[in-house]
Amino acid sequence: MKKIAVIGLGYVGLPLAVAFGKKMDVIGYDINEERIKALKNHNDKTKECSLKDLKEAVNLKFSCKESCLEFCKIFIITAPTPVDNANRPDFSLLKKATETVARYLKKDDIVI
Repeated sequence: MKKIAVIGLGYVGLPLAVAFGKKMDVIGYDINEERIKALKNHNDKTKECSLKDLKEAVNLKFSCKESCLEFCKIFIITAPTPVDNANRPDFSLLKKATETVARYLKKDDIVI
């Protein structure tokens, strides 16, 4: 089975990683080291996922080290795109996430 990486563990990425992590190998990757430390202790300060859900995701591993992406075949990028006062989206975090994923892409990998 192909290993999945979910990049960005906010209100979209974390629940997605948890759902997949109940059934298959998943890496939950985020650049926020404090967030990763909390999630490794089954603590979601944003309350997107319950303690029960985090514990049930037995195939989910969390990391802030991008080298964890090396053996993944499917990359799901869920980086935020906040908007400014004029409703213009800021794509800088999305761009950074795609650049990170690009360093680990191999033939036949899938990016979502």
